[in-house]
Amino acid sequence: MKKVILVFVCSLFIICLNGQERDTLFLKSYDNLSSLIDKSYLKDLELTEELIAYYIQKAEGESNAKETIRGLSKFIDLQINLRQFDTFEAEQEKMFALATTDVLEQELAAINYKLGRSYFFQGRIGKSMEMQTRALALAKKQNKMELESSILMQLGFVKSFVGDREASIKYLKQALALSRRKGVEPSSSTHKSNLKSETVTLYYLSLAYIRSKVKDSAKAYLDQAIALNKIVKDSCLSKTLYRTQGEVNILYGKYNEALSNFETSKTYCLPVGELESLVYSGLYGKAYIGLKAYAKAQTILQEGLDNYKVSEEEEGFMEDHYKMLAKAYKYNGNIEKSNFYFEKYILTTEALNKIQDTVVAVFKQQELKAFEAELDAINSEKNNFKYSVAVSVVIILVLLVFLFRFSRLKKKNEAKFKMLLEKVNTENNVGSVSDDVKDEVQEDNSSDINEATKHQILEGLNKLEEQEYFLRQDCNSYNVAKKIKTNTSYLSKVINSHYQKNFNAYINDLRINYAVLKLKNDNRFRKFSIQSIAEEVGYKSADSFTKYFKKQTGLNPSFYIKKLNALD
Repeated sequence: MKKVILVFVCSLFIICLNGQERDTLFLKSYDNLSSLIDKSYLKDLELTEELIAYYIQKAEGESNAKETIRGLSKFIDLQINLRQFDTFEAEQEKMFALATTDVLEQELAAINYKLGRSYFFQGRIGKSMEMQTRALALAKKQNKMELESSILMQLGFVKSFVGDREASIKYLKQALALSRRKGVEPSSSTHKSNLKSETVTLYYLSLAYIRSKVKDSAKAYLDQAIALNKIVKDSCLSKTLYRTQGEVNILYGKYNEALSNFETSKTYCLPVGELESLVYSGLYGKAYIGLKAYAKAQTILQEGLDNYKVSEEEEGFMEDHYKMLAKAYKYNGNIEKSNFYFEKYILTTEALNKIQDTVVAVFKQQELKAFEAELDAINSEKNNFKYSVAVSVVIILVLLVFLFRFSRLKKKNEAKFKMLLEKVNTENNVGSVSDDVKDEVQEDNSSDINEATKHQILEGLNKLEEQEYFLRQDCNSYNVAKKIKTNTSYLSKVINSHYQKNFNAYINDLRINYAVLKLKNDNRFRKFSIQSIAEEVGYKSADSFTKYFKKQTGLNPSFYIKKLNALD
């Protein structure tokens, strides 16, 4: 009996404690709860999830739409950072459904921007751009210039990442103009915020020129950013700017100065996170390779990689790191490790291309939506005769231009088809009828390979061609080198020297040549779907097959099949 009473008392005590804890949370403001969530974020994920759930429950219980949106955004942000991308569809839909007023749309603009940044740092670039472009439209609608400037900076950075320097600089200069807008009191908080925004934009401009290896422009914009930050006095920004100064010095070949910049950078905005450590190891490695201190480069690059688990989404960003590791191991005499990282470098190049293609596709989709929105705005005023006439004229002109371009494209494609067919009939080979830029070929440094080895590699390649090994999806430089008993480095050099193309171009040419001939000679093969044809000739996706088919022939495979069927 005593035991029963003791258990009952203990249970009652625990219930009271839980009740007191919830009462304590109930008394806290939303700002207090938000602060608690931020503090627990990196220490106790379970507690963070419970606090966010309570935040949402409290907001919904009080019918507070603004705070409900904020709570839902905190939940989504946590899931993104935990890389659980399939767990918040319902919360996202609820968040957008709640934003029915101008005030809530302003809230949603900032949230979309924040979530876009979270996606970006998890390697989900396409999704990041969707959120950022949605945020930009809302910021413009609400005249939120400060937010608009931040979003333009982010878009400019991503444009430089995909190699579109012109568009990148356009976005960044728009952001700079917003930061430098006149009519703001020097003593106001807006002025201070604008100064910081201007500093960050100048940094992004410098970064865009670094990516393009235009060192003088990169240095000029960075010097302006450093000078402004002496007024802003932002420690974390100082870390970034000194680190970037090191990158600029690498462009100038001033490797010791770059190392000094990196050391200075690490003294600001402590501590250095795991991802930052990986970034620093890559930068130190680049400087040491410039100094030909390959042993130091190898050590620091390998340590950076060992201390950070690179996710599948992040592989596309590791191109430079793997390439430098391959080089460091090569000059330290470890050919096996060098080949391993060279192979990873090749694979990450493909991953990077996929990321870049995704980003370009998202931008194109957003441009199309913007164009459609402009047309909708014009059509909404069609009751006005003047605008009706203008719209009619524009539509007619667009249709005429479209018909003209379609006609020209059709004639051009028919000419390409005729030329391709003549090549196939006379040479039994596709060659190339496109005007695309050729794949980059590495410098001819095959002189260090003896003639017997070259002959062995070329003979092995011929045998694999006869066996149609190139049609297998696992046909990569590593497996081919293994089959002909050589290494990927020698294989690449011999292909570059003998065929004047890199390994990927060599395999793609064989596959496309095979596809063109088989489609011409086998009408049953033409009845396959593009996906099935792609898989048949060694590609995993219809998009990759279509891309290389068009690059090699100048035609889409569907057009080629249609014209062949017409001949029958």
